[in-house]
Amino acid sequence: MSRLKGILFVLVCLVLISCGGSGGVRGILYITDWTHHNDAGQINGVSQRVNIIDGNGLPVQSIVLQNVTAPVESTQFTTLADGNYLVQVQLFSATNATGTQTGIFEFPIKVQGGSGGQVKTSVGTTIDNVGVSPDSATVQVGRGKQFRAFGLNTAGQMTFLAPNSITWPVLGGIGSITTDGNYTANAIGPGTVRAAYTNGRNGSAAITNSAPTSTHTKWTVLVYMNGANDLQQFSVLNMNQMEKVASNPDMRFIVQWKQFPAQFSGGTFNGTRRYQVTQDTTANIASTMLQDMGTTVDMGSAQTLHDFISWGKANFPADRYCLIIWNHGNGWLRSPSQVNPYAVSYDDEKGTSIQIWELSQALSTDHFDILSWDASLMQMLEVAYEVKDNCDYVVGSEESPPAEGLPYDLVFAPFRDNPDNTTKNLTKSFVDGMITGYQTSTHKITQSVLDTSKLPALATAVSTLGTELKNNVGPMTTTIQNARANSQAYSPTSVRVYRDLKDVCLNIEAGSGVPNSVLTASQNVRTAIDNAVVWEGHNTFSPNSKGISIDFSPASSFIPNSADYAQLKFALATQWDEYLGIAP
Repeated sequence: MSRLKGILFVLVCLVLISCGGSGGVRGILYITDWTHHNDAGQINGVSQRVNIIDGNGLPVQSIVLQNVTAPVESTQFTTLADGNYLVQVQLFSATNATGTQTGIFEFPIKVQGGSGGQVKTSVGTTIDNVGVSPDSATVQVGRGKQFRAFGLNTAGQMTFLAPNSITWPVLGGIGSITTDGNYTANAIGPGTVRAAYTNGRNGSAAITNSAPTSTHTKWTVLVYMNGANDLQQFSVLNMNQMEKVASNPDMRFIVQWKQFPAQFSGGTFNGTRRYQVTQDTTANIASTMLQDMGTTVDMGSAQTLHDFISWGKANFPADRYCLIIWNHGNGWLRSPSQVNPYAVSYDDEKGTSIQIWELSQALSTDHFDILSWDASLMQMLEVAYEVKDNCDYVVGSEESPPAEGLPYDLVFAPFRDNPDNTTKNLTKSFVDGMITGYQTSTHKITQSVLDTSKLPALATAVSTLGTELKNNVGPMTTTIQNARANSQAYSPTSVRVYRDLKDVCLNIEAGSGVPNSVLTASQNVRTAIDNAVVWEGHNTFSPNSKGISIDFSPASSFIPNSADYAQLKFALATQWDEYLGIAP
């Protein structure tokens, strides 16, 4: 037995009173030794905030300790339900948990039968070693494990580390780990997770990655559910809807789900998790958590979306795939906010979002049978063209749907009941589900399905229309302004001038004195739309929706955003942005 493992073995037994982890201590007893709190050259402090965090990452109890003359001070947390907890202690330079946070201590502990154990720390003592909990683990490939690091002084007592002072290398090339110790197993075999402290001391945990147990299915539905914003409470609703229809093993939901309950209501856990949805009809979340990814994940990052896709396809292979991107959306356009320039997948904790031109990075060469936007304003030609090479069908709403989003139980019931049906037929359930699910709603409801193989022809037709409008810009001024004013609009603002493309064409053609070349180009666009729109539905509050929108801005609105538009594949392939740059 190595020296460090020997220390840890004795330490864990002492901490938990008995190696079984209960030892008769009611709840959790926390003890701290202040004797050396002011020793020179050490991690010092005069107050501590002791937080008890439950298995969902949510704080359940907290207290401040600051009796430095005691010199041993303790507190007991007795009203804890059975379960796994984290004792997290923050050390501060001033009284009442104020001033600078000088130290951090984290240690996992289990309460069983109402009994837990005791945790004891020492303030201001030399860090001689680093402990890692757990000190060994077996993890299935594709799943994960949370590791915690803490200081050990020369006497083997637990002590504080400086904040953000641990790095986490993985030895053996078998996995990856985040800055807060969340490990993901990537390949079968043994390895080591190391916690390296800034003073050169380190601790380690032995890892064995075992083979995954996942099987090949007919459908894998990957749901990128970023609830770190004001839609958080509706993510819980949508998970429950998925659980209702998760009874057929040939159609499974794999979800990466982030919440941020410190800022938004309705949260059930803190951080980011990966789930395989389990059939359940209760209001509780009964699904199988595959991995707790911790609190550092940025779901407004294209790379994070890419990583989820790669992980999901590698570990949950299927004949056919559906990718759903769940969140707010703003069409092709980033919002005017300089603080949070949102496009899609707003992560309000990080202040980030994925820009439409970043989707190539996120989707890379991955292909999906269906790509669905459970987000506002995303069924635009500019957006669909960006992802056309990554999917057969793209599903979304021209409008801003209700905050509840897709009714997943209605949408995926046909997938559950007949997973062998054609992809085209199954996509109709997205439209039917929205129309049926919101038949009494006063919101503007739109939903459509586009055949991406038809988008190049539509883009060519729109490009020709743009050229004809540009060549006739003077005589067409009044007609264009009337078309913009009267065509079906979607959440319009001074910079968001999204209009239904087919309705625009109809209004252009209804103008007086329209040149024949423009009429022909517009009619060709409508024909191409009819070929590209597979299914479409809308309610009476959005009566002129035909399935696909486009930016129809005047030049005064478009030019400030033209550099962004130029990054889109649609702009590179067509003359539409050249027209918008001079549009009346």
